[in-house]
Amino acid sequence: MTILTDPVQIEVPAGAPVQPAAPLDPPRETAPEPRPPKRSFDLESRGGYLRTVVGTVAYLDGEAQTYMVLTDAGKLVRVPLREITSEHGVSPRRP
Repeated sequence: MTILTDPVQIEVPAGAPVQPAAPLDPPRETAPEPRPPKRSFDLESRGGYLRTVVGTVAYLDGEAQTYMVLTDAGKLVRVPLREITSEHGVSPRRP
């Protein structure tokens, strides 16, 4: 087996100027937007399985008739509208 190699000489300048890139988004001068309120959904599936999902509603999937809820753990959880038995706001925790 024959291995062919091309000798390549790369010249790198000693003090190559590398500058940090500018931020992509301009800094915000205004106050941060208020967070959407947390909601608690009590669900009951057709098989009788009961569960509670707590988080903020990320969006409504209209085709699937499902809320997508963002939990405190950072996961998106499906909440089918037909399985919701009750829903209420969650008061924020105070330090």
